[in-house]
Amino acid sequence: MKIGPALIALMVLTAFCIFTAYCSWPYLARFLLVDEDLKQSDVIVALGGGSERAVYAAELYQGGWAPGIIMTGCGSSANKMAQLASGKGVDPGDIFIESKAESTYENAVYSREIILMEGCRSAIIVTSPYHTRRTKLIFDRVFKDTGVKLLYSAAPGSGFNLDGRCYTPNDRRLVRREYMKLVYYWFRYW
Repeated sequence: MKIGPALIALMVLTAFCIFTAYCSWPYLARFLLVDEDLKQSDVIVALGGGSERAVYAAELYQGGWAPGIIMTGCGSSANKMAQLASGKGVDPGDIFIESKAESTYENAVYSREIILMEGCRSAIIVTSPYHTRRTKLIFDRVFKDTGVKLLYSAAPGSGFNLDGRCYTPNDRRLVRREYMKLVYYWFRYW
């Protein structure tokens, strides 16, 4: 019997359900978090999806971590993020707006175009804590062999427990959903 992609996906999903039933939520949540020590970089990339990401990117900009920000998100999301950052003191001339991306993978692809076009050699990628592991996997793959150094930083204020304790049903829902997306992205892009 030949094992097809649908059967493999079913086996992975079944293993995931068994795994989450027996593993502690804090362990599962902490694995999702990637938060690296920051170094001054050429640009900050704020992924669409939450206003806390734009606010945190503005704070990093104000702190001198990078002289510019790429706001990447679907349609008006990137524009709203740029307006929010401008309201927090970011010079509008230091904001690049990328509004074509409709997924994390496309955030990486379209941000890569801007970063390479601008000659940037390093970037700080900002997203929500539960989203950092998948973001790192995707961005590292898309930026492979470009020579661009990527650092990842989790935006505080997302409502997700940074300590990974998963107190609320919403935290557990976010963790469960993020693991399902990790599996989906693994099959889709790798």
